[in-house]
Amino acid sequence: MQNVFLGTLSLYEIFAYFFLYAFLGWVAEVAFHAVSMGKFVNRGFLCGPVCPIYGVGVTVILLLLGDFVEKPWAVFLIGIVMPTAIEFLTGWILETFFHNKWWDYSERKFNIKGYICLEFSVLWGLAVLFVVEAVHPLVKKFVFLAGNITGTALVSVCLAALLADCIVTLLQVLRLNSGLKDIDGVETAVQAMKFGSDFIGEHIAAATLRTEDKIESAKETAEEKRNLMIDALVKKMPKRILKAFPDLTSRLHPNAVVLARASMKRAEKRRREEKRRAERKRHE
Repeated sequence: MQNVFLGTLSLYEIFAYFFLYAFLGWVAEVAFHAVSMGKFVNRGFLCGPVCPIYGVGVTVILLLLGDFVEKPWAVFLIGIVMPTAIEFLTGWILETFFHNKWWDYSERKFNIKGYICLEFSVLWGLAVLFVVEAVHPLVKKFVFLAGNITGTALVSVCLAALLADCIVTLLQVLRLNSGLKDIDGVETAVQAMKFGSDFIGEHIAAATLRTEDKIESAKETAEEKRNLMIDALVKKMPKRILKAFPDLTSRLHPNAVVLARASMKRAEKRRREEKRRAERKRHE
């Protein structure tokens, strides 16, 4: 693997850089969201501690730079073009084939379909310049610490783990889409029943009881039943992806994503209340 070259990099370097930068990208994402959200979120499309878009991006940039790797202007320009192209392609593939939009820059200026925007493209360029100038020399030394056999074995294990992760994640996405479809079905049925009950109930109540309290009570009961049904469905869904991508939207089931997130918030609120009750009991 270390004797087979593609451009200026050996096959071993390509895979080693991919995995290392995919891991470092994941670390950066987790750290950023820990600061901004105040909690740990397992970022990334896959289950493992990797964000492949970073690994692919940096490795492709290193391959393209070749002998230009020591020219900052070339690093910056390629750092803008390549990550932007990869981000656009990845966003398009995920929405086209999985029917979900995993991030959205639509509210930022100079964006294209919400997949990319000028602001983040420039930030990509600066980030790549920093990585190539400051981080990569250290990563390169680390990669060559392992011998030929050891390094090849480690890369092979990582490849096997990545393949397994891709399969597991694909199954999770299919389950997620199936769960969103079920939630959509519940919401449609509930809204239909609610419309009928509201129409009949309002006229009967107006004619007999002349009170709005009972109408509101009936509406609240229907809402509670709807929430219980959705909560039961969300319990069975893989929620990691929804947590990892706060801006995720579904092209097929847009309302279901909102309802699923609301259910997750209710579950989190219940857990906090149960935790407080348990702490009070310990202190009594």
